[in-house]
Amino acid sequence: MTQNDEIESFATAGAILETLQRYIDGARNGDIALLRSAFAEGARVSGSYGGKPVTWSLGEFCDAVARGGPALALQARVVSIETAGSAAMARLEALDWRGTRYTDFFVMVRRNSDWRIDSKVFHAHSRA
Repeated sequence: MTQNDEIESFATAGAILETLQRYIDGARNGDIALLRSAFAEGARVSGSYGGKPVTWSLGEFCDAVARGGPALALQARVVSIETAGSAAMARLEALDWRGTRYTDFFVMVRRNSDWRIDSKVFHAHSRA
């Protein structure tokens, strides 16, 4: 790996982390515009909640987050990031998003120099 490759790799991870931080901050503060800014248009959110499968459009997901309000106690950390060109995947562990622990898997795309979440698949663990 050349020095330029290393610099680009470091910058890519930083840009992905910035996008994921908007997602986290939007959820924590109930700022739906900030949360939405982390996603690509047409993004989908799927997973299981209460043992039942759900699939939402980005609008439906944002509406659900807005109904729940801020998650002020939310703690979240990015566990892993993998990239290949303009594609990436990331895993996030979240604790106490309004009483629930989540594992989120994000598929991300780079459009120009911006990284966005193209899809999210989550697992809602038992309530805290």
